Amino acid sequence: MQKAPSTLLAAITLLVLPVAVYIALYLLPLISIGGLSVDNGALSTRFPALSAHFSDSAEVDDPAAAALLSDLQAMAKKDRAEVGRMFNQELGGMRSLIIDTGNEADEIVPTVAGLTAFDPRWGDPAIWDVVRRNVEPITWRHFQKATGVKPGADGGYSIAPGDDIYLRILLRTFVIGLQVTLLTLLIGYPLAYAVATGSSRVQAIVLMAVLLSFWTSILVRTTAWVVLLQTNGLLNGFLIWLNLITEPLQLIFNRFGTVVAMTHVLLPFAILPMINVMRTIPPAQAQASRSLGAGPIETFLRVYFPQSLRGVAVGGGTVFILALGFYVTPALTGGPGDQMLSYYIADFVRKGLNWGMASVLSLLLLVCVVGLLVTGALLRRAFGWNKAAKPEAEAA
Repeated sequence: MQKAPSTLLAAITLLVLPVAVYIALYLLPLISIGGLSVDNGALSTRFPALSAHFSDSAEVDDPAAAALLSDLQAMAKKDRAEVGRMFNQELGGMRSLIIDTGNEADEIVPTVAGLTAFDPRWGDPAIWDVVRRNVEPITWRHFQKATGVKPGADGGYSIAPGDDIYLRILLRTFVIGLQVTLLTLLIGYPLAYAVATGSSRVQAIVLMAVLLSFWTSILVRTTAWVVLLQTNGLLNGFLIWLNLITEPLQLIFNRFGTVVAMTHVLLPFAILPMINVMRTIPPAQAQASRSLGAGPIETFLRVYFPQSLRGVAVGGGTVFILALGFYVTPALTGGPGDQMLSYYIADFVRKGLNWGMASVLSLLLLVCVVGLLVTGALLRRAFGWNKAAKPEAEAA
């Protein structure tokens, strides 16, 4: 009898432990990304004296100038160049200022007047404002650059024209995702309906086509669309042969090519959930509706279609979420104005080595997606969309 509690505890532990490990493995990358988005260790550790000064006082005085020169003297030349590059991301011209000041730091009088005499730019409050905000252990400069919201000299915040570029790219990402989702549902719904209600031969043909596409690499499918849609490709050649056009159309490296290629890649993710839901709809309901005098169109719209909306919602939501993170397909089939947010996240990681900006853009996309999911859940609860629709034929 004494072993029962310990046995129960061991069983509960075995059940809970895998879930806890899964949650931890899921949350750790998110926590890491959140930390990288505000981490400023690359700058604060290189300015220990100046960081300590500004932690006690925000005044730009002679001790601040002395601390700045002391930190610059202690840096290697490559570190000064790296620091200048980071400062220059926020205010142009600071890279040369930091490098020149560091090279001559031992000759400069360690006062504000001495710095200003060496280079008049040190008398600009905007320069010191950038330095003060970016030598702290935690920084918000990546969020400011991603959103375009920058602090002004009067203590307020503003968005200058053109600074909201990443917000516009985020909006473009959602627009492309919505276009792909709608097109996927329009194409996928009839195919799913054919599988769910058609003959065994129709089901086999459609499922084979869907699964073959699903099993093929994304890169292969995307490259195939490049071959088909290019100006001297098969589609343009076929249209010219039919005398429908006289010169090739620009079907690739634009929004059209991006949407078509992404739709082809994501089509199985919409079809399969709709098939699963459609197969649960009893055929007897449509028969009952027809026996009560409803025509085939009315039966479909009032009996069958409302019950299939759950599959449409699942398939559409899956496609939309997956489309937001696409990188390879838009990069190969789209133009400069068709790249999605993931392209710039990858660009910051591979080329700029700017993990802070990559993390902020990732968080921005994640927050928007979570916001949409929460909004959808609230709307379902408010309007009762989570309840299964009861067709009128069943009520009759």
